[in-house]
Amino acid sequence: MANPQMHNLTTLIKRPRADGGGVLGDDRLEAATSRLEDLASIPSGVSSTIATPKADAGSTTSILSSGVTTTKPTPAPPAAPSPVAQAEPQAVLDYDAIINGEMKKYLELSSEIGGPVAEQSKIIERCFTEQRKFLLITTKAKKPSASSTTFMELIHGMQKEMTAVGEIREQTNIGSLYYDHLSAVSEGILALVWVVDPNPEDHIVGMEGASAYYGNRVMKEFRAKDRDAGGNKNKIHIEWVQAFSAVLKILRLYVKQHHPNGLTWNEQGDMDAKDALASITSPDATAGAQPPPPPPPPPPGPPPNLNLDGPAASPPSIVNVFSELNQGSSVTSRLKKVDKSEMTHKNPSLRVSNTVPDVQSRSKSPAPPPVRKPAHMKTKKPPAMQLDGNKWIIENYENDHNIVLPEVEINQSIFIHHCKNVIVQVKGKCNAISIIECTKTSVVAESLVSSIDIIKSNGFAVQVIHKLPTLQVDSCDGGIVYISKESLDVEIFTSKTTGFNVYVPDGDTGDFSEKPVPEQMKHSVRNGALVSEIVTSNF
Repeated sequence: MANPQMHNLTTLIKRPRADGGGVLGDDRLEAATSRLEDLASIPSGVSSTIATPKADAGSTTSILSSGVTTTKPTPAPPAAPSPVAQAEPQAVLDYDAIINGEMKKYLELSSEIGGPVAEQSKIIERCFTEQRKFLLITTKAKKPSASSTTFMELIHGMQKEMTAVGEIREQTNIGSLYYDHLSAVSEGILALVWVVDPNPEDHIVGMEGASAYYGNRVMKEFRAKDRDAGGNKNKIHIEWVQAFSAVLKILRLYVKQHHPNGLTWNEQGDMDAKDALASITSPDATAGAQPPPPPPPPPPGPPPNLNLDGPAASPPSIVNVFSELNQGSSVTSRLKKVDKSEMTHKNPSLRVSNTVPDVQSRSKSPAPPPVRKPAHMKTKKPPAMQLDGNKWIIENYENDHNIVLPEVEINQSIFIHHCKNVIVQVKGKCNAISIIECTKTSVVAESLVSSIDIIKSNGFAVQVIHKLPTLQVDSCDGGIVYISKESLDVEIFTSKTTGFNVYVPDGDTGDFSEKPVPEQMKHSVRNGALVSEIVTSNF
């Protein structure tokens, strides 16, 4: 059966005006439409009898001659306008373009390679995110003092993430497949330190060169293979090196455009750096809107069922006590037996305290920290010399002066690790030689394509009979290198090294003259910049 209210609405719309001027005007049509919306909101199955609603305070009620009552609700006040996000400075937007462009491609290739390379790339992404936050603060606040705690808080995030990048490399064996990948990124990420360098572009150029050294080793190694050990096409590794190099290059161009003379701060602003940091890291700045309120607590459960009609407990009586004592030997049947581990006469250590400790409730004491054995008590690993792919690995030799490598190939590298008081002879021309954590180790090689790297080795001696393009010495104490006439154009890089001498051929006599490598640096402030000079001696 049709709803009777619908016929009333039809009558409303077609009813003539009282003054004979035709049908009702817009005011009645509006009232009918409002009522139709009310009827349409009633679910099916509900009785067609509609109760006349009561007019709320502040609402307009209209009673029509047809008997239909309509209520016009008062319109709700307009919602408060949402805060308009402040436009980011152009320097920050250009930095976002680096993260969303070159950085994104590097992250995708790292994820395809996987392993420690992918893990390190995630930390690199956090490094750039922390620097973006730092750059945003510089656009809002004045520069704090470099020695203040506020400045330390600003750069703490970048320092933490860059340290984590280096730890990934330190936890990887030097002869592993991805060691050069991790080294290229660990050296290149130091380019982010440009924010505290008065010559930021020159600083990034230096880090590009350090990263390119390991990047070239990756490209040279993987071009000689069809696939790596994980089955990936080596083209990915070459593209990966190019992608990370592009990140450093676009970062240098960004600094050249926005900060050519060093990082700039908003000296005209009135906001303190600490307040700017708090405004960026506050929940309102990161989340935007307030979270919804928590739901109401659940309703209380039913009251406990108390048995109030039961008999009341009788108070203890002295008669009951004597009756239990007169039971004889059965009175001790309910006593707990003492375990031998809790007996003081069997465990003298328990006599120290007045009470026996509860074994079940006592928590375990923390284990003592592991004690490292001295070097002379450590188990010595057997010496080994093996060829792994195109890498010769020589390790754990002691007091052996006759270690000879056969004719090596031009694409092979040599790793000498944990050797003491040994002499290694390399016949033929090889790609590179690395001497790592060795003591009193001497190496004689014929010729090299790339370089010799000496790391954390004391008392070393190296001689190259023919060509040596590059020599790198890092964290060493005491060492000598003999340079041939063919290697007078050699490039030598040293860092944290003492007692290092280079022997250069002296004319045609065949003798060598000793040239000590400077260890002392002089630093001075000139025109607001720190200038470093090498203190040299005339030899």
